[in-house]
Amino acid sequence: MKKIVLMLTAVFMLLALTGCGGEKKEAAPAAKQTGTVTKKAEAAPAPATENKKILVAYFSLTGNTREVARMIQAKTGGELYEIKPEKPYPKEYGPATDIAKKEKAENARPKLAGPLPDLKQYDIILLGYPIWWYMEPMAVKTFVEAQDLSGKIILPFATSGGSDITGSEADLRKTLPNSQVKDGLLANSTGFIDSWLKENGLLK
Repeated sequence: MKKIVLMLTAVFMLLALTGCGGEKKEAAPAAKQTGTVTKKAEAAPAPATENKKILVAYFSLTGNTREVARMIQAKTGGELYEIKPEKPYPKEYGPATDIAKKEKAENARPKLAGPLPDLKQYDIILLGYPIWWYMEPMAVKTFVEAQDLSGKIILPFATSGGSDITGSEADLRKTLPNSQVKDGLLANSTGFIDSWLKENGLLK
């Protein structure tokens, strides 16, 4: 009888030791999980445009382009500059378009009001304007030709009554052969601003 009791006692002790060993083995998955969390927390690679200095320069007659420029400035954190001709255009549509047509025909460069910003300090220039006669206004050409923009990234955006931005993109590329003039945004609807800025790595 004593032998039976001793044998049962030995079996219970063996089972108890085995159970303790199983609890110790449960710690391993926790260590693996910690490693996974650490890996997910690693910082993503910085976008190519991070730490670049941005200028949002725009010309606006009716205020539509100004509104878009302010939205873009708020989203990108860039500095804002309004391109103003020394002699303001008429507010009335007819007289303003007559002047615009004449300036284009004469390939004019109207003088600008006020001092221009030092464009050397900027890496990226978002350039806004209305489309006049399928092109950017000649005052905008005065602005981009006033200083050397070689190597700068130029991102045009425009508003229009129906014309596309492609004609002005082509003209800017011709005017600024040493700059990187990217595909622009026709911002008659503001719903595409975020996706356009995201494509160019400019959202905050």
